[in-house]
Parts: sequence; structure tokens; C-alpha cells
Amino acid sequence: MVLEPMNVHSSSGVLFNSETMSDGTLERNRAEKALIITNKTPAHCQFFKNSGVKNYSDKNGNEVIKSDNKNRRTFAFWALVVLIFIFGLGNLALTCTMLFVIRLGKGMESIEFLPEHNAVKFFGDTDFEHLYKKDGLIESFKDTPLTISSENGSVLLNLQTKPSRYENKLTVNTSGVFVRGVSAMELTDPDSGDVVFSTAATEMNVPDGVGNVHAKQVIVKRIAAPTDEDLILRSEASAYLRGAEGTHMESKELFWSADQDIYLKSINGSIVLSGKDGVFIDVRYLPIASSVNRTDKYNQGTGQFKICVCMPQGKLFRIAVPTGQKVSCAHINMTGDLNPCM
Repeated sequence: MVLEPMNVHSSSGVLFNSETMSDGTLERNRAEKALIITNKTPAHCQFFKNSGVKNYSDKNGNEVIKSDNKNRRTFAFWALVVLIFIFGLGNLALTCTMLFVIRLGKGMESIEFLPEHNAVKFFGDTDFEHLYKKDGLIESFKDTPLTISSENGSVLLNLQTKPSRYENKLTVNTSGVFVRGVSAMELTDPDSGDVVFSTAATEMNVPDGVGNVHAKQVIVKRIAAPTDEDLILRSEASAYLRGAEGTHMESKELFWSADQDIYLKSINGSIVLSGKDGVFIDVRYLPIASSVNRTDKYNQGTGQFKICVCMPQGKLFRIAVPTGQKVSCAHINMTGDLNPCM
């Protein structure tokens, strides 16, 4: 069966065929679609806009739209920036503190490295707790004196004899300078290079400007002073002059004084006191011994005394000698605390 195209009459009396109708209908549909799009209300636009937004839910089940999540990301970003800034300020403060502690300034003003001399140069005052020197040489520049000090403590110079073993050789404190376990010690003049003091020298001359020499013990062969100056040996407690083969003292005038006693002792020889004009002893401080009978006339002396010597102690004492009387050193009271030889 064959279908033929039909002719359609409109109400206006115009005849349309099928081909003409299909084309007109397509054009009308396009025009109506465009009209529908252009006549959309703002409510429809908002609906279509929100329809593309994906919603999220928090832990409580509340819906959170994408814009809130974006705000959170922005806050986290700026919080990270502020945290990095705080860390930068802390690092700057730490760096400034380190520069202040080790006293490094512009151009390293407090310290200088000298690679060609294998040395380090310090400026100003430098505080060290322990200082190690392999060659044992500590020196300063020629025109700058070297000062080593310690606050409320001692300065110790130790020598490393073995690994992890140190021996104290030089100690400087308020009591003096102590040198131990060395074969020799020398003090030299930095300007001339002359040896001022040496323990290995056979003769030591006190340099000009040195008025006193303080020592706890001195072992020498001879102690002498210039002919026009006095030699004074003084001790706050006790002074001992001892010689392995004897002690010989020679002077124009030899003066001994002590708060308590002066002892002259010879082990296997004799004691000789000899003077051109004689030997004088100040007897004002010698103890006075009491006679056997305190009530007799021997105790009523008139200022005359007799010098006696205790044997074998060698201690001197005196007894009163009345005028016109003969007194012996044996007529004294030797009992208890009255014994002058004790």
C-alpha cells in the first residue's frame, strides 16, 4: 500500500503540504525554546545555580555547603603563615643571642682565624673553662702582656703524661705560685730575652725592683747580700737554717730575734759563737729561775744575774745574785713548772 502526501487546509484557507509543515514546526519549537530560556525568573536561576553545589555533612549530621569548607581552608592557610612567622622571629632571637654570647660582631670583631699560622686570635677579654694546647705554648704579642686569671679559684696548668692522665705542674692562687715535678723552671724578660730566674742556675741574683722573696722552703748552697745592704730572713711562724755539713754565718753584725726561743743545735759537731768585740746576748727576755728556798736572801737580788745553761737542752736562763754572795746554777728549784729547762 502506498501512502501519498496529504494536503492540509488551514482555517485561513491556506493549503500546507507535509514538507512545509515539518519545517515550520521545527522553526517554531526553536523559537519557543529560546523564549522559555529568556523568560526565566531569578528564582529559577537561583535554583539552577544551587543545583550544582555539592553539600557536605559534619560529624553531627548537619549539612555544610562547599563555601564553609573553603573558609576553613583559608583560615588554616593564614594560621600556617602566622606560625611560620613566629618560628622566624624565634630563630632570629636565637641567632642574636648566639652572636652576643660568643662575642661575634660585624666582621667577627672578637675572634679572628689565622690559617697561615694555624692560630686563632682573640680580642678583648675571653672566658675559658678549660684550654688545651698540644705544644704547651701559651703566649701573647710582644707589646701586649698576657694575663691569666680565675674568679674565686686557682689557675692550674696540667701536663698530660698519658692518655686521660694529667699531672698538676703549676698552680697559681692566693697563697702563691707552686711548681711541682719539673726539672727546671725559667722566667725570662720578654724585651731582652734574658733569664730572670731559673731553678737550674747555680746562682740566682734578685733583679732590681724586687724587694722581697717569699718561699716556704729554699734549698741553696749560699745566701748572700751586697756588702752595703742588709740580709733579712723573716718568718711568720718558725724559721729553720739547716746545713747537711754545717751552717756558717758571717756578717759585720748578726742580729737574731724571736718572740719565743732561739735554738742552736749541732748533731755531730760543736757550736761556735765568735765575734771581734765579743758576743752579746740580750738577757732581758731570759727566764729567771727561782732558788731552792724562796724565802732566803737569794731571791732578793739587786739587779745582778748569772747566766746558766741547761744540759743537754742548751736552754739559757738566769738566776739572781745578791750583793756579796756566791751563787751556783745548781741552787735552783727544778720541780714542776718552776724548772727553767722544761
